[in-house]
Amino acid sequence: MKKFLFIYNATDEQGADTMEAWMAWFGSIGEHLVDVGNPIQGGTLVKGDTVSQLTSFADLVGGYSLINAEDIDQAAGFAKTCPNAAGIRIFETIPM
Repeated sequence: MKKFLFIYNATDEQGADTMEAWMAWFGSIGEHLVDVGNPIQGGTLVKGDTVSQLTSFADLVGGYSLINAEDIDQAAGFAKTCPNAAGIRIFETIPM
């Protein structure tokens, strides 16, 4: 199995229905879910000595999870059923 990092694009969705949908989705992934991760907010960009707040909504990340999958196709299949309408960025991790 390979590991894939799911980066959830930020969204303004809130409420109990959304949390229930997320928990049901995590349950549907089952044993492939390595780390449910956490929601996150805000962001800071550091480039050398320059530190600035991320203000563009397109740059904001809403959260992350770590998933086991055979390949990118299986990982994308899990992502397709995610309740986050803002989308998911998927990255294969490199074993170290």
